[in-house]
Formats: sequence, structure tokens, C-alpha cells
Amino acid sequence: MMLNSFAEDIAGRYVLIVRKLAEMAGANLIVGDLIRSATRNCLVAMHAAGSESHEIRHYLGALIAAQTSSPASCNMRSVAAWISARNHMEFLLFIEEREALMHSAGLTSSDDVTLH
Repeated sequence: MMLNSFAEDIAGRYVLIVRKLAEMAGANLIVGDLIRSATRNCLVAMHAAGSESHEIRHYLGALIAAQTSSPASCNMRSVAAWISARNHMEFLLFIEEREALMHSAGLTSSDDVTLH
């Protein structure tokens, strides 16, 4: 899976931001809203750089996984911050993919439908 260098740079900057937020979480500061905002902004920027959802999930997911397994992330609050970032990324990508699927099926979000 190959991202363009601009998308990789965006993901790299995102990791730096979340790393700092994870450190702040380790110091018992509340950073959940900041992590969610950074994650959303990262996904928007990576899409604008031409990345597809599956590419983002693969590349950014690997970067986040590397951070959660890092010895520097031994503080449980720091690890929880990274997990929160990953979960929010997955949630946003799921919503995006669901909306795309509904749009391709000719449905709107107001239609009462269950997708299986």
C-alpha cells in the first residue's frame, strides 16, 4: 500500500501531535476532545491529499500500533490516548464508508435501513 509523500507527511505530523497529547494524558490532563479533533483533521487532510480510506486505515493504523507497543508508552493513560485515537479513526472511516455505500445504493441517511 503506497501513499503519496504528502499524505505520509500528514500522518507523520499527526503522530507527533498525538504523541504530545498522549504525554499530556499521562500527566492526568484531559485530552480526549483534542485527540478526536486531531484525528478528524488528519483524515480530512489525508483524503484531500488523495488517500483512500483503506490506505489511511492501513498506514495510520500501523503508525498508531507502533506507538502503543513502544516502551515510551508504558503509562496506561498514554496507551489509552493512542487507543482512543485508533478507535476514533476507525469510527470516522466506518461512517464515511457506510455513507458511501448508502449513496451508491441510492439511499439517504434519513432512510430507515439496516445494512448487513
